[in-house]
Amino acid sequence: MRLGIGLLALTCAGSLLAQQGPPVAAPQPTDVPAPQVAPQPATPAIAIPALTPVSLVLKQNVGSKISTGGEMFPFTLAKPLVIDGHEVVPAGTPGMGEVIHAKKGGGSGSSGELVLAARYLQVGDRRLRLRSLQVAEAGKDKIGTVNALAPVPVVGMFGFLVKGKEIDLPEGTILYAKTAEDFALPAPSASQSPVSPPTN
Repeated sequence: MRLGIGLLALTCAGSLLAQQGPPVAAPQPTDVPAPQVAPQPATPAIAIPALTPVSLVLKQNVGSKISTGGEMFPFTLAKPLVIDGHEVVPAGTPGMGEVIHAKKGGGSGSSGELVLAARYLQVGDRRLRLRSLQVAEAGKDKIGTVNALAPVPVVGMFGFLVKGKEIDLPEGTILYAKTAEDFALPAPSASQSPVSPPTN
């Protein structure tokens, strides 16, 4: 009797499995293509070409007697930089120059010497490097372009040499320099009006 009951139980279990059928595999996730992102257009820019002339205003006294080699001195942009009729760097933009060499005149009649170089204008959080510094009004002093030996890129080494009994460039002296590199800036907005060319 017990054997019959066991066979009956096995038969019922087999019938139940047969009715349920084979196990169904879980559905697999399908690969969904990533959404296509349209490429963003390049931000329009306007470039200040290398060797663009700039006018600067000295903001402290510099001289063969009062300055020392390696000293930095401040200046500001005297006139705005205008490209394609748009003001891209405003007047008053600060910058820095460097005293490469300073030697005061000696008691035996030796001349004082002063070698200066423009380094950069601070345009936002970037530096626009400068070169080829000159003084607007030199008087009787001798001015010549020099290649100063300083640990800076060669393009930024050009400054000027002044010789005389004693050289004193007071605050407010006008300096001339040139940009040392191409410098890209965001293009002005369409609402910004073009700047009229200066009239003499």
